[in-house]
Parts: sequence; structure tokens; C-alpha cells
Amino acid sequence: MRVLLLGVDGLTLRIVKPLMAQGLLPHLRQIYEGGVHALLRAPLPPAATTRWQAILTGLPPQRQGLTPGDGEYDRCLLETVTEPQSASGTLHELGQEDKALWSLLSAWGRRVLVANVPATYPPRPLNGIMLSGPPAPPFYAGLAYPPDFASRLLEVIPNYQLTPTWRGLAVWLEEPLTEIRRLLEKRLALLDLLLREDWDCCLFVLHEIDLLQHLYWDRVLDLRREVIACYRLLDELLGQALSVLRSADLLILLSPYSFQSIRRTFYLQEYLRRYTLNLPVQDTLVRQRVDWPARRWKLGLLPHLPAQRRWRIWRRAAFPTGGGAPPLAGSSLLLLPTSSPLGGYAAIALADHLTEKQIEEFMADLQAQVDPATAYPAIGDLYRDETYPGSHVPAAEPEPTLSGKPTRRLILLAHDGIMLSLATGQRRLWSAGEPCCGMHHPDGLLCLYGAGLQRSVLRPVSAYDIVPTILEALNIPVPAQLVGRPLIGAGAPLASPFSI
Repeated sequence: MRVLLLGVDGLTLRIVKPLMAQGLLPHLRQIYEGGVHALLRAPLPPAATTRWQAILTGLPPQRQGLTPGDGEYDRCLLETVTEPQSASGTLHELGQEDKALWSLLSAWGRRVLVANVPATYPPRPLNGIMLSGPPAPPFYAGLAYPPDFASRLLEVIPNYQLTPTWRGLAVWLEEPLTEIRRLLEKRLALLDLLLREDWDCCLFVLHEIDLLQHLYWDRVLDLRREVIACYRLLDELLGQALSVLRSADLLILLSPYSFQSIRRTFYLQEYLRRYTLNLPVQDTLVRQRVDWPARRWKLGLLPHLPAQRRWRIWRRAAFPTGGGAPPLAGSSLLLLPTSSPLGGYAAIALADHLTEKQIEEFMADLQAQVDPATAYPAIGDLYRDETYPGSHVPAAEPEPTLSGKPTRRLILLAHDGIMLSLATGQRRLWSAGEPCCGMHHPDGLLCLYGAGLQRSVLRPVSAYDIVPTILEALNIPVPAQLVGRPLIGAGAPLASPFSI
């Protein structure tokens, strides 16, 4: 038996079901209706890197909440990288390289192909091939293991690139949708090249649908012709995967999260500014300042596009303007740069001098923030978290902390349809949403096809169940430390009439 895992960031049933009903996505319909499917859930913020780490290690984060730098993943697809950079916060630097799925499979002599999986740069040796995923340079030889695979790839796909780049791409600046389609075509060629290799397990991830829905959510909802063309390229890729499957092989199609519309905007940064006026201000929270201007250097690479209003909206959401000093520097509450408005979550550092009573009062006040137009709360869920300095923190952007003391953090998950904006200076805390852009929704999708599986629907499954399922399919013992359970084999969850 072989296992082929195809990950599609942001695949949303609300969008693809009408296309399947019209016969436009026959291969996706074959997988969805001909096998097992379920909602995929994880007790984590809907950040791509964080969820993929859970999916491909079968383990919860080393600490609850966000890994520093995870919020950058939603933006790195639009970031120009011209030089190799260190990959802080990756699976490797988190000390999980021996716990990742490909390491387990390699140790058991299985040949593994890994392509475009987030947080795998730089690539590590394994029994097979690894092509790093974002965040990473667009393309150069150091992205691949073994190194000669890069030259083989460029022979078949000249000018292959991992992510969109700004410099030298006039087409991308004029119409990003054209570049997204071109990238999808290159992913098709890449998968075809990989599937010609000998393999026992292939892990392949697509990020272009996520990018499409972030920038063109209004066109996606309207099912415009140019958008449907991108989904049909995805379906062609799925057909390519189905064509190489043997009767005993298992195909896993999953999306770690889905997408939703931004109906309303809550200005979280402005709320914190007003709330902290009633709290004591001490210079204990920020000893190492966050270099906010350096975080926004990429704005200079994005020229003003009068005809592209969606670019201005996206920039305002992902890169709120502000001064050179970190917002609320030296105050009791600090919105951390790991927050991601389009990701649907935020992280707030709590100063050491705040008492538990003050923190509880702040949490209660935050949960009481309700949209006057819809009566929906701004926050869907929130929980406490403590992180320790010196471990897994990017050197260029250290977290605000006192040396040697833990930083207390509050992790916020936005309510459905609410974007937690980082902008400041608004007269009101609430405003209408932006229909042009889409944002992450925590619910993902899982489909299992082949390997003799009968058509059925499972109740929601955990992201931690993926690694045990793959190990069970390949007849490899499941390590006791994994928190998930196999979805196939003896003791697998029974199908039940649960509609998604």
C-alpha cells in the first residue's frame, strides 16, 4: 500500500459544492462522494503553519497558542525573498525533526516525497525527496534535498518558483490572478514529476487556493469564470493523482482550515489603546523593541495600483500603518506581531505588573465587546498562554519580555465573520467588513479515498489523527506519544449519518 496526501490550504465546501454539482470538478466529486469525508478540526488557531505542524507530527505544540512567526505565513506568499534566510520557528528548529512524519517513515525504510509543506526550509536529509515550502526563498538550489533534484526540476519546469515574487513580474502587479493560474500549472507539472519516482508516501501541499481566496473572495463567491479556471486546475491535479493510484493505495485530501467572508471589522488595536488608558503604565513590558518599520519594508515593493482596490484593502488588513515605535510600547497590553487579521486570530502580551484580577477584568471586558449592528461578539474564544524567552523565538524579532521571566499571553480567536484589525486612529471600534477579501475559518476538510474504503461520513476528526492513520496504512507501529488515533484499521471510528 502507498499513501498520497494532498493538502489544499483553504479548500471550502461552500465554494466547491456548487461547482461539483455542475460537473465542473469531476475528480474532486469522485473523491468527496466516493470515499470517506469529515470535518477536520484542531484545538489551534487557524494559522497554516501551526496546523500543518500538528497534522504532520501528530503532536500538540510545545506550548499552547501560537509559535512566534506563525502569523507571518499568511503574508509570506506575497513577500519577495531574494536571498536565503534562516527559517526560525520551523519544524526543524522546534526540535521536532525526529518526530515529523517523514522522519518516522524514513526510519522504517519507507521512501517519502515531500513538496511545498510549510515550515520545512531548509530541507533535511530523508529517505526520498524534499522540496521546501514557504516561508522560504522563491527558488534556488538550497530548497531541495537531494540537491540534484533542483536541477532536475528546473530542466522539466524552467523558472519554477515556490511563491509569487514582486520584482520583475509586471503581470503579477497588473493582475495577480494570472500569476496564480501560472503557479497552479507549475504545481501540476511538479506533481507529475514527483509521481514518476518510486515512493511509499507522498506529501504534497497547494497554497494557491488560499492566496486566491484572500485576494478575490468576492469573485470566488460569484463563481466568476476566471476564478473557476483556478479550481479546474486544482481538479486536474486531483485527476493526475487518481490516475496513478493502485487499488490498495490510500488518497488523503485535506484542508487544515476553510474560508469565510469578512462581514464586520473590530479594531482591536484601537480598543487596546483606549482600554490601557485606565491601566497603570510601566516600562516593564517592552525591553526589546519590535522593529515595526523592518516588518513593513515589503510595502515599498508594492506600488500603488489605483485600479486594484483589493490591494489597498489587503494591505490595510495585513500591514496596518503606524509609527516607528511599537504600538502601546511600555504599556500594560501589547498586541504581538504574530497576530494575523486575515488568519482570524491575535496574541496579546500581558505585562508582569498586571494582577490576576486586572487580567480577568480585561478578559471580561473584551468578551463583552459586541457589534452594535449585528449583536455578534468580537471574540469567539480566548485562552491564556505562557511562553519562555530564549526558545523558538526569531532572533530578529524577539518577543517583548523581561529577561528570564515568562511572557503571559492571551490568545484571541475571532468570532465568525469578524476581522480583528490592527489599525489605530478610528473614531469607532466597529465598521463594515471588506467583501473583497476572505479570511480563515477554523473548520477544515478531510477526505479518504481508495484502499477499499466504503462511501461514508465520519463525525469531525482531529488534525492529530492524520499521522496515526498514515502509519496504520503503511503497517508501521503508532508511537505511544501521539495524541491522535488511526481512522482506518482495527478500532477505527464507525461511520455515522453526520452531515457536513
